[in-house]
Amino acid sequence: MKSFVLLSTFRNFASMYGTVLSNMVGLVLGMLLTATVSIWVYLNCNKGMARNARGQQMRRFVIASLLVWLPMVVTAVSPFQMPIALAWLTGFSWATVYPVLFHLSNRRSSPDYEHYGEIACGIYVFGFLSALWLIGGGIVAAVLEWGLLMIGLSQVVYYLLYDSCVDANGMKIIQDTHYNEIIEFVRSYPWWMTVLTLLVSLMLLAACILVNGFHSVGWWQTVLLSASAVFFAVYIFKPHRGMFVRSGIVQLWLNIRDYRAGNMRYRSETAQRMQNLDVRTLTALPSEPHTLMVIIGESASRDYMSAFTKTAHDTTPWLRELLADSRQHTIAFPHAYSCAMHTVQVLEKSLTEMSQYNGKPFYTSCSIVDVAHKLGYRVHWYSNQGHLGAADTPITLVAETADVAKWTKQDLGKVQYDEELLGYLDELDPAVNNLLVLHLKGSHFNFLNRYPEKDTVWGEVGVQDNMLNYENSLHYTDSVMHRFFDDARQRFNLQAFVYFSDHGTQPDRHRSPNFCSFEQTRIPLVVWMSDEWKTAHQARWDALVGNAGQYWTNDLFYELLCGLMDVESQHFDETASLASSAYRYRRSDLLTFEGRLRIADDQEEALFAPQTTQQPDETETG
Repeated sequence: MKSFVLLSTFRNFASMYGTVLSNMVGLVLGMLLTATVSIWVYLNCNKGMARNARGQQMRRFVIASLLVWLPMVVTAVSPFQMPIALAWLTGFSWATVYPVLFHLSNRRSSPDYEHYGEIACGIYVFGFLSALWLIGGGIVAAVLEWGLLMIGLSQVVYYLLYDSCVDANGMKIIQDTHYNEIIEFVRSYPWWMTVLTLLVSLMLLAACILVNGFHSVGWWQTVLLSASAVFFAVYIFKPHRGMFVRSGIVQLWLNIRDYRAGNMRYRSETAQRMQNLDVRTLTALPSEPHTLMVIIGESASRDYMSAFTKTAHDTTPWLRELLADSRQHTIAFPHAYSCAMHTVQVLEKSLTEMSQYNGKPFYTSCSIVDVAHKLGYRVHWYSNQGHLGAADTPITLVAETADVAKWTKQDLGKVQYDEELLGYLDELDPAVNNLLVLHLKGSHFNFLNRYPEKDTVWGEVGVQDNMLNYENSLHYTDSVMHRFFDDARQRFNLQAFVYFSDHGTQPDRHRSPNFCSFEQTRIPLVVWMSDEWKTAHQARWDALVGNAGQYWTNDLFYELLCGLMDVESQHFDETASLASSAYRYRRSDLLTFEGRLRIADDQEEALFAPQTTQQPDETETG
C-alpha cells in the first residue's frame, strides 16, 4: 500500500514537473519566435536603415519580446492555449502586414524607408491581449482582435485589388468617400460576394469570441497580469508617442486627417485672402447683365468622346456639333490632361491658384470664386457630387464661399442624375452678372447609375456592361450639357462657357487609387465664346486659338478662367493661362499624378487621332 502511494506521488510530481518544464520550454520558444520574426520582418522589409538604427530597433524587439512573455513565465501560465495563440496571431498580423505590403509596393522605386512602429506595436498588442484574456477580459480581447485582424485583412484585399499598399492617395479617397459611393461600389459586385464578405467578417468575430471564453487565475496572478495589461495599454495607446500611432497605417490615417484639418484654414483666412486680392478688368464688362458658365465633368476621358477622337459610337454629338464651328465660337483642346486621378486632389488645384508648378498651399490660394466676387459677379455653385460637410474637402470649402452653394439631395442608396441640376438654374437672376458653376456626377463609377434607363443608347437596359455603360454615360452627360447651354443662352445672356473634366478613367478596368495609365488623365477641355465676348476680348480669343494645339493640365484652370475674364492681378500668372499669348507651358514642362509623372511620357496619345468629318452612327448598338 505504501509503495502504491509513493509511486502515485512520484507520478503526480513527475507529471507536474513535466508540465512546468514543458510550459517553460514553450514560453522560452515563444520569446525566441517573437523576437526572431520581428527582427526578420524589420531587416527584410525595410531599406536604407543606418547601422545604429538597425541595432537600436533589434534591441527594442528583443526587449519587447521578453516583456510580453515574462508575466506568463512568472505566473506559470501555459502558452499552449488557443486564446494565447490567437493573441499572438493578431499581434503578428499587425506587426507584418503593412511593412510587408509597403515593401512589395515600393522596393523597386524607393531607396530607403523604415517601418518599426507597427512591429513593436504588434509585439505589445500580443502582450496586452493575452494578459487581458487571462484576467477575465476575454470578450473585450475578442472584439479588439477582430478589429485589428479586419484592418490587416482590408489592407491585404486592397493590395490584391490594386497591386499596391494603401498610400496617401488611397487614404485620401477612403476619408473623402461619400456613403452613396460606398453603396454603389458594393452594388457593383455580385450580391453573393457582398453576403460572403459579411459572413466572413461575422464568422471571424464569432470565432474570436468563441476562442476567448471566460478565464480566471489566482488573485496574485490577477494583480500581476492586470498591472502588465495596464502597462502594455499605456505603452501602446499613449497619445503622440504610443506605438499604435507610430504604426505606418495609423500614421498615414493621421497625416491625411491633419492635412484635411489644415485645409480648414481656408475658411478662417478668407477675409485676409480677399483683403489682399487686387483684381481689375482690362476690358469693360458688357453693358447688359450676363452669365459665365463653368461645367466640371467627372471621369470623362477624351479617348472615348466622339468630339475628340474617332470612336465607334457618337458618344458626344452635341459637343461635336458645337465644335463644327471651330475657330468661330468654340475651341477644343485635344491635349488637355488632369493633374491627378481623383476629384478632390484635382479640384483643390483647378479651382485655386494652387498648382503642381507653384507650390502654393491650398488654404492661402485665391479661388475662381474670389476673383469673380472682386469683379462683382454673383456666384452660383450647384453640385450633384454630394455635400460632405464644410470640413471635409477643399471642393466644399471653395464652393461654400459662393453666394449660393447647393447640392442635390443625396438620399441613402438613391441615384441622382445630373439633370436634377437643371431646376437650380431658376434661382439665377438675369438682371445681374452671374458666374455659374455646375459640378456633375458625369461618368463616375458605377457607370450604369449615371443615366436613366430611357437614355440607354447602346446595350441592353439595366445590364452591367462597363464599356457600353460608360459610353451611355458620356452620351447622357452630353445631352444634359446641351440643355444647360441652351437654357443659359436663352435666359441669362450666356457670354462664355468652359467645360473640362476632373480626370479620365479606364472603363474596362477596375478603378485604382494610383496611376495605372495616362488614359486616366486624358480629359476634354472646351471653351465657347459669344460674338459679343469675342469682340470685346479679341486678344484673349486669338490667344486661345493660337494655343489650341498646346498641352495643358487642369490645375491651370484658375489661370484659364482669369484670362477669359481678362483680369490683371497679383494673384494671376498670365504665363500660365491658355487665354494668353504669353502661355509658357509645353509638353515637356507639364506633370500629372500630383507632380510625379511627366506628360511627355505618354507614348500612347498619338493612337487617339482627331475626329474625322465622317461621324459614327449614334443609334448603332454595341
